[in-house]
Amino acid sequence: MRHFYLLCLFLCPSIAAAQLSISPSSTGDSYLYVENQLLYVESDINLEKNKSSKTEASIYLRKEAQLIQGIKPGNSNSGDGALSIFQEGTSNAYNYNYWCLPIEGNIGNFPKFGAAIFEPLGATESTQAIITSALDGKASPLSISNRWIYKFSGINYSDWVYIGEQFITKPGEGFTMKGVNGTNQTIVNDVMNNPGNNQRYDFRGRPNDGEISLVIKKDEALLTGNPYPSALDLDLFLFDNANTTGIAYFWDASEYNNSHYLTDYEGGYGAYSPGAQLYAPAVFQKYNKDGSPTEDSGASGNSYARSLAPVAQGFMLIGTQTGPVTFKNSQRRYISENSTTSQFKRSNTTSKNSSELSLIKLNIEFNDLYIRQLFLAFRPDSTNEVDHGMDALQYGQAESDVAWWIENDSYVINVLPFDESLSIPFALFLNEDSRVQFVIAADTNHDKEVYLFDAAMNSYFNLSKNERILELTAGEYLDRFFLSFKDDTQSLLEPTETILANPVTGKFVSVVQNEFSSELDISITGAKGLEAISIYNLNGGLVYQRKLKSDEQQIVLSTSSFSNAVYILKINTSDKHKLFKKIVIKN
Repeated sequence: MRHFYLLCLFLCPSIAAAQLSISPSSTGDSYLYVENQLLYVESDINLEKNKSSKTEASIYLRKEAQLIQGIKPGNSNSGDGALSIFQEGTSNAYNYNYWCLPIEGNIGNFPKFGAAIFEPLGATESTQAIITSALDGKASPLSISNRWIYKFSGINYSDWVYIGEQFITKPGEGFTMKGVNGTNQTIVNDVMNNPGNNQRYDFRGRPNDGEISLVIKKDEALLTGNPYPSALDLDLFLFDNANTTGIAYFWDASEYNNSHYLTDYEGGYGAYSPGAQLYAPAVFQKYNKDGSPTEDSGASGNSYARSLAPVAQGFMLIGTQTGPVTFKNSQRRYISENSTTSQFKRSNTTSKNSSELSLIKLNIEFNDLYIRQLFLAFRPDSTNEVDHGMDALQYGQAESDVAWWIENDSYVINVLPFDESLSIPFALFLNEDSRVQFVIAADTNHDKEVYLFDAAMNSYFNLSKNERILELTAGEYLDRFFLSFKDDTQSLLEPTETILANPVTGKFVSVVQNEFSSELDISITGAKGLEAISIYNLNGGLVYQRKLKSDEQQIVLSTSSFSNAVYILKINTSDKHKLFKKIVIKN
């Protein structure tokens, strides 16, 4: 038997070739076996299937070995041979993993589901997994239920497409698959197939390579994932694809789920922002039969390292316009799974936050039941609006929830350029009277004190020194609570009449807020009058604007239609000067 058995772990970090062709000889099988190394092939790979079932595959990638190929427009790998690569998923038969095949099938009766998924028996030997229509999968022998195999592109629960019978997926398309129950005590490379918490799978087929494109639609979600037998630089991939929000969403679920009924299920989506270098864990929800959320489960998901997507990891994207989503070989990396940059979603995993940006992490707890984590990161190249690959939209809102309020929508990660004068709005949604607790869970690379501003109470609370507990009635709070970096209490206690003086022009502007008549009275003394006035909310949104006559020196504005809140008044004078004032409107 001819074979290549490469274990030069301390002599070379990788194995490289211009082209690679592996085929059995007249005397026996031929294969390449790689451990703990990168196999790099500049051009194409041709593989021919071996005769022996024990060494049927042509390339074996073991112990975090990975394959990367050179830049090319498409996949020109050929042959009926296979690459074999391991990955582990959850062992709970009631929970989903989101997958994306690192290979395309070319063995046996593919595209029938399971033709590319095998149970490891040894370092090179595997047997095809049993595909069953039973509700539960089993670890030994490896039996996968085809009842839970779906792909997704759309908006609604009805857009999930069942593919369990005929497994028709394009390279790059993701799919769902539930785990298995029990244990599998077969030991391969000193590791048990399933010790009771993780199930190892052997993916076999022709390796995916080159550019892979899928179509995403505007305002719709697409289940996709890492399509290569190597790690994927998720940061680079997300920034490259301008037709998406630049945020990846990962499904997470309670490890205590023990039913296939959707109404018994608890799960949700966490969000990864490459611009913030942050992953915001999921808040778990319960669901109706139609897939709509019914209530909050009282649990949250784990934190995972996400800057690199490991082999076969699936995730959701959201489209900002209809067009291609493209994977490229330039986005591939040789990185072993680790707790800092790259983790597959499975049981008993913990991660470390690798962000080097200035960062504030808030824990907002509802009725002592569950916590929503919100992240605020500061980058000088960001804006106060929604930035691609930075601000992470909330994917799945709990019945009682909180978010950053950006452009009239809810976000779990907010990336801004730092400005001490910022007042950053929260959106708070309560389906019942609630006890809401605000706590700073982390304040990294940031030396300013953090305040919670309550516009209704005209008060600032120092979150850097203590937690803030509020008893609030049910309803929506979109313009009441803000995060701030200085206490402006003194300015809020100024007399009702405020005088704005411009020492350069000698011009004086009087601003009077009459709470009894719900009016704002603005007047000016000087040679020239007002040109325009504008009123902004604390998120920078324009709520009122009016151009004035050149000789107009006084204006009375009704504020009865304004919500009680703090606003920024901007006054443009006709001699091209601008005056600003924070005002409190309380009708």
